Amino acid sequence: MKKSQLISIAIFSLFIVNSFSQEIIDASNPDTFILGGGQETNIAFMDLQRIAITDIEPDPHTGSSSSATPIEAGKPYINVGSPTTDEFWLNFTYRSRNNENAKIFTRSNQPIPEGINVIIQIISTANIGGVYNANPNTNPITLNISNQVIVNDFASGYTGDGENTGYLIRYTIENPSFQSLPTGFEIIFEIR
Repeated sequence: MKKSQLISIAIFSLFIVNSFSQEIIDASNPDTFILGGGQETNIAFMDLQRIAITDIEPDPHTGSSSSATPIEAGKPYINVGSPTTDEFWLNFTYRSRNNENAKIFTRSNQPIPEGINVIIQIISTANIGGVYNANPNTNPITLNISNQVIVNDFASGYTGDGENTGYLIRYTIENPSFQSLPTGFEIIFEIR
């Protein structure tokens, strides 16, 4: 009888020890941590905010431009009245909400005086370090204060930063009557 009690106590002890022991996961065997362990499911909802950023390269505030003619006091400025043309790169970063496509619109921030035309056109695209599907509107756009599409529907992505990546935009200012653009005149690019 004593042996059967000892055996019963030993089995009961093993049962208690086994009931409170922690499962050991073998990290070298993927089956134990993919299929084993106390698996539970937790539901999480994340709302990622929409991001829409545009940038122009080279920075127009640095005064550097590839085709600008330096002006010297006392010498004639040869581009006055004739079309002035220059180019810049448009970079963007865009993350949509709910996989929505977006467009890039352009406009001026104020009316352009009659007799002056500001024409912009995407003439090339490039991708250095970016991840995006280029979908440019390559038709010339004569700017005014109304939004006009310069880049058609595109999904989330980014062009990479700096010159020689994104959208190469040529702008032409036709000003045969030698007028000035209004103080504070800006060309606006907006992702929507």
